[in-house]
Amino acid sequence: MNRGEQGPREPAASRADPDPVQAADAQVHPARRSALLRIGALCGLALSGDILAAVAAPPRGAPELLTRDELALTGVLAELIIPQTDTPGALAVGAHRTIDHLLKACVREPDQAAFRAGLARIEQVALAKGGKRFGALSHARQVALLQAIDNGAAPFNGADQGFFRQLKGYVAFAYYTSEAGASKELAYLPFPGGFTGSVKVNRSTRTWAL
Repeated sequence: MNRGEQGPREPAASRADPDPVQAADAQVHPARRSALLRIGALCGLALSGDILAAVAAPPRGAPELLTRDELALTGVLAELIIPQTDTPGALAVGAHRTIDHLLKACVREPDQAAFRAGLARIEQVALAKGGKRFGALSHARQVALLQAIDNGAAPFNGADQGFFRQLKGYVAFAYYTSEAGASKELAYLPFPGGFTGSVKVNRSTRTWAL
């Protein structure tokens, strides 16, 4: 889990997809391209030119690859990974829609199928353990299941753990390349000025988006 094990408010039993999510229109200019490469590296993602170009096309409307149920589940999972605190969470910035867009635009069909199978696996375990779909479980049960998959603990296995690791990378990339993630969660200064080779940092110092 991330962000000190914090989670969002407990969702309603029939939590609907928060549609539409407004995404910021932005072109991938050289400075932003450099930032995306840095963030991708931090998230463990190898970014090709196609992926960088895809980020410039904000996702809107109906899902591009995932079903509406899969998109809604991705949104719930994303918000658990990066919940709202004093800054917007993953759901508010539309991370789930960005992930859907990247899967459609940049990921091979076998890997698309593997991602969807990972989502189905979480739903399967939620139904078996809690008698409800994942989005309808209590917040505590949701967190417990994600802790289990994060640790590869039963009933999850290594493949499930690998899927969740990949999902966290996607969520982090989608979040920190959003306007809110880059400007509110990270330190952002469009024109940072001259080079300073040595600066004082402490535990509250934020990583720079650029």
